[in-house]
Amino acid sequence: MAEQNKCAQLMKSSDFKDAVDLYERILSENKDPYQFMLDMQSTLQKQLHAKLDWNPIPEELETCGEILDWCQHNNDAIDDERRELYTALGGMSNGEKAATAVWKTWKADHFNKRETLIDDLSEDDQLEIAYEMIDQLHFVKAQLLALKLDAKTIFTLYYTKNAENLRRYESGY
Repeated sequence: MAEQNKCAQLMKSSDFKDAVDLYERILSENKDPYQFMLDMQSTLQKQLHAKLDWNPIPEELETCGEILDWCQHNNDAIDDERRELYTALGGMSNGEKAATAVWKTWKADHFNKRETLIDDLSEDDQLEIAYEMIDQLHFVKAQLLALKLDAKTIFTLYYTKNAENLRRYESGY
């Protein structure tokens, strides 16, 4: 977890400005930002495979077993990022040990940490929380690539499943 609370510094990098500019350009060209992100993830996965040949290219996975192994691998990574998110919610600016009290029920400061308002965390801590969610999104997108889902399919499936979940909720499911 030594890398935690360093992601907030990315907001000050030229990459952040480049990202804002690129987003605006993607929209002005009537392109889909989420598809662009999936394509970026695909490029990253191919670069990782070139350096680490044991790390597969998700779109090239063919068997259910290969996809299962890939999903399990990525879910393990998501679990790790989720724990980092929990710690970030404790306010990393106060140090990692103090921050873990938000989820470690045995710590003396546990209840106080749980009552901290998100708006009372430093800007860097709030950004760290967001970046931990983005880390999880990377691994989710890698799984979506393995299932060969594009942005339109993801949107359509999400929309229909969301509508079904609302119907279920309304009917007392």
